[in-house]
Amino acid sequence: MRRLFAGCLPLLLAHCAWNVAPPAPSPVFRVDTARYAALKPADARITVDLAAQKARLTDRQGMIALETDISTGKPGHETPAGRFRVSEKLADKRSTLYGRYRDGKSGLDLGPSTDHPKPPKDAIYEGYSMPYWMRLTWDGVGIHVGHVVPGKAASFGCIRVPAAVQPLIFEKTRLGTPVEVIAPPPAPVVPLATR
Repeated sequence: MRRLFAGCLPLLLAHCAWNVAPPAPSPVFRVDTARYAALKPADARITVDLAAQKARLTDRQGMIALETDISTGKPGHETPAGRFRVSEKLADKRSTLYGRYRDGKSGLDLGPSTDHPKPPKDAIYEGYSMPYWMRLTWDGVGIHVGHVVPGKAASFGCIRVPAAVQPLIFEKTRLGTPVEVIAPPPAPVVPLATR
């Protein structure tokens, strides 16, 4: 019986491993340390590629000092494409649009603000933290630290950057830094079959 159990044990353990989801990939970034050190905030540019879900910090000549995975706006909350300038920089920012409510008396979590068309009675709103905030539009789109799912648009419109990277971008930019958000190419048009 022992031999039978010992012979089957590897099969049982292997079967358990099949049911375990692989770990989620971590965001990837790279920094050219020499170019980054030489980059002056007056010369910095940011390019956001919506199709590739990448952001690049470059100099005036387009030389890349830093490149990182990002997560932009998911369907229904798309990040707008176009040319912008950083219009506000705050190291410690909380969202005024997205957050959670909690009961003002008990402190009980009442859930995300997106679950409540209007604030619950006696609730306290706490906006989600968006460290190293850089505003692009006055209707709430910016670049900030946030959860990044590599290769996937996952935000409510903002450009989320890994926590290890956004302070580096924040340090090399200033009010007025140009930001270009490049739209993905249009989907190919497939002609309808004729009868």
